Amino acid sequence: MRLVRAVAIFLPVALALGCASHQKQGEVTSTVAKPASGYVGQALMPRLGPVPTPPRGLPYGLRRTFRTGPRIAGNLDVPIRQHWKYIVIHHSATEEGSAGTFDRFHKERGWRGVGYDFVIGNGNGSPDGLVEVTFRWEEQMVGAHAGDKEYNEYGIGICLVGDFDNDYPTARQMQALVALVNELQERCHIPTSNVLMHRQVRPGGTRCPGRNFPFYEFISLLDH
Repeated sequence: MRLVRAVAIFLPVALALGCASHQKQGEVTSTVAKPASGYVGQALMPRLGPVPTPPRGLPYGLRRTFRTGPRIAGNLDVPIRQHWKYIVIHHSATEEGSAGTFDRFHKERGWRGVGYDFVIGNGNGSPDGLVEVTFRWEEQMVGAHAGDKEYNEYGIGICLVGDFDNDYPTARQMQALVALVNELQERCHIPTSNVLMHRQVRPGGTRCPGRNFPFYEFISLLDH
């Protein structure tokens, strides 16, 4: 009974401390503001924080996992109605989860639902490598994931389930992420210079997506 109670207490706390919860403001409205001066079509290097090198190598060969499409749950093929300029990568900072799990907890925070556009499972709570499409993407709604107005309104939020400060994304997650980001870049005309980690858009405010996320290896596999 003590173990069950401990798990029951730990999971809500962990989810509440996930990377989306670092936002101090509430959800932004669906009204799209004018782009900030100096950002359209430019790399965001003036605002980027440092990108720490992972302390150890990946436990699998990243390149040889690729070039197959991801499994999709939901509708990816929707009319593009937002001026998407960025893709922002997150981790959940939890060992398990799913789009449904995060949707419930984000609603408890007073949001309209899950703050991300896509959630990629790790086999704990949702199938490993499964891309779950949320209502944010299907309805082309402003996100609630970045903690920054610019990146919520113009950024597509992708969350990989897992705590990448203490573990690594799975090979299937990375395979799905590369395929998904390539597809989104093609559809929305987003350059690789605008594919960012959460900590790059909130320097000092978060470590998301964790020190073990293989950012440079991931970027090297993108087509655009």
